[in-house]
Amino acid sequence: MQHLGKFLSDDSGAVTVDWVVVTAAVVGIGLSSAAAVRSGTSSMGEAINTSLTNASVSPLRWLSSIQTVSQSFADGNFEGWNANSTSSYGIWGMALGPFGGETRNNPLTFDVALGAGSSNALIEFDLIVGDSWDGLGGPNNSVAPPEGDRVLFQINGQTISAEAFVHAQNHAGYAPGLFEERKTSVQIDGATYNLSLRPVDLPTRSMGGDAQYEDQRWRVALEAVDAPQNFTLGYASTSRQAVGNESFSIANFSVREN
Repeated sequence: MQHLGKFLSDDSGAVTVDWVVVTAAVVGIGLSSAAAVRSGTSSMGEAINTSLTNASVSPLRWLSSIQTVSQSFADGNFEGWNANSTSSYGIWGMALGPFGGETRNNPLTFDVALGAGSSNALIEFDLIVGDSWDGLGGPNNSVAPPEGDRVLFQINGQTISAEAFVHAQNHAGYAPGLFEERKTSVQIDGATYNLSLRPVDLPTRSMGGDAQYEDQRWRVALEAVDAPQNFTLGYASTSRQAVGNESFSIANFSVREN
């Protein structure tokens, strides 16, 4: 019996060799498993990073909001707009437009009508900027008007932001920041309007119009805080080229309120 106990507790010789072999096998299995899942977890990490980068985080005040308008423009619903022309932009879907320099004196408009008890609105949509926009004006950029190629965002006919767009970084009208997120805030008659434009698809492909130039898509959010019950959104272009060369369109339009 004593001999059996001594044998079982012996950690020399073959027992130690077996332990080393088994441990090495476990480590090898672990390494091979890590290699097998590495590519999958890397792809998942990249996908999560892309999703979080493109996600928009709304302030807490919109958690209790109600969506009152949702328009894809694919079903013929143009309620509230002063125009009803549409175009297809492939995987970007249907859009209201295109519109060009004719809107400078006759803006595209949408009438916002808040429900009883609501004083805040969140308007969101995709802004599609089509073709050969020439960015900022100036002495070295003769193809753009002096004020540049811009989309004017308006409230009740008053411009709250004039955003320049350009179709390429090597253009004379390009300036740092034209392909980055933009934010502005203004106050009008006691209401605060917070406008943000976030690039979703920068010029990489032609989705419509002139195939020679690449289009871009921006996600636009306009917060109207302590807003009047009724107000009018306006969109206009300073472009002086034909709509087939420089245009803007609006897709996936929605309004939330509380």
